[in-house]
Amino acid sequence: MTQRGGAERVVEALAELFPDAPIFATLYCPQRGPRSLKSRVQASFLGAMPGARAHHRWYFPLFPLAVESFDLSRYDIIISSHHCAAKGVLRNGGQTHICYCHTPMRALWERTHDDVGILPGPMRFGADILLSRIRQWDYITASRVDCFIANSRETQKRIAKHYGRESLVVNPPIDVEHFTAGGEVGDYYLVASRPVPYKRIDIAVGAARQLRRRLIVVGGGRECQEPNDVVQYLGHVSDHRLVELMRGARALIAPQHEDFGMAILEANACGRPVIAFARGGALETVIDGKTGLLVEEQSVGAFADAIEQAERMTFDTHAVRRHAERFSKHAFMRAFESAVYAAYEGSNEREQRQYPRLALEAGVLAK
Repeated sequence: MTQRGGAERVVEALAELFPDAPIFATLYCPQRGPRSLKSRVQASFLGAMPGARAHHRWYFPLFPLAVESFDLSRYDIIISSHHCAAKGVLRNGGQTHICYCHTPMRALWERTHDDVGILPGPMRFGADILLSRIRQWDYITASRVDCFIANSRETQKRIAKHYGRESLVVNPPIDVEHFTAGGEVGDYYLVASRPVPYKRIDIAVGAARQLRRRLIVVGGGRECQEPNDVVQYLGHVSDHRLVELMRGARALIAPQHEDFGMAILEANACGRPVIAFARGGALETVIDGKTGLLVEEQSVGAFADAIEQAERMTFDTHAVRRHAERFSKHAFMRAFESAVYAAYEGSNEREQRQYPRLALEAGVLAK
């Protein structure tokens, strides 16, 4: 927890749902991560390693060891928030482990060749060997989970494909009390995303420059703007500032193939439409022509065309907002609580017939 992204917002909601539960994290940075959880977080030994908080990817090979170092033996229920290694925690036969999976790790299963390919030649062979070993660990540790909960149908498919496991779907929480509509719409488009390759921020930048439309990028990196450039990078911004930017944007641009995409619904909660790549989680969150536009091709030209199309359209602010309210934090907490207790009952009885009932309860509440 070294930033304030979607996964961290989920942990905050879980912390609110289970207020007495301690929180174990491979790494925690109170300056950039969720400050409200500081008194409850117990970080692994990686927190004492030089530069780990700022450059956690350097220590990726040690993540499995860090996760397995936690002694969780005194707890009845373990809840892991997993997109890298968290589901690999050790547990005993009397405990129930529920894994909320944001995605099986992309570098291991979805983007291995892309991520390794950007490394210098001499490093690629070693990276291939390392990722192969961690991929084996990742697959084996899926057996340590009693119940998988996926954040979307897209992630549900990946869990089945890579881990051979069934899962429920409970969409992540959107803080519709914080992200609210209001104010005047400005003259800019917005990208709210971590600066990692698969987010394809370059496509949004290319489309903005092609059309000479103003674009603001937030979510990482340093604040900068080249002279006469239409693109402005604001780096990390406060939650309050992010709401202001979303309210004033003509639209949020999301060119990535997303697992779910919380920023899409956060922008909708602010009454603003989105222009998103028509793959993955966006197909579950964007109503084409109503709450935004779905773009079939992940290219600069296609997104430029979509921006021009959106400028000829009118989106109903209230309807866009109502759509986001369906994914509220309250809805998430009700669905997740039901899933946890049903899984705990089912795993203690060790009767597989409990799981169809669990799926029905969680599935209905998640809608």
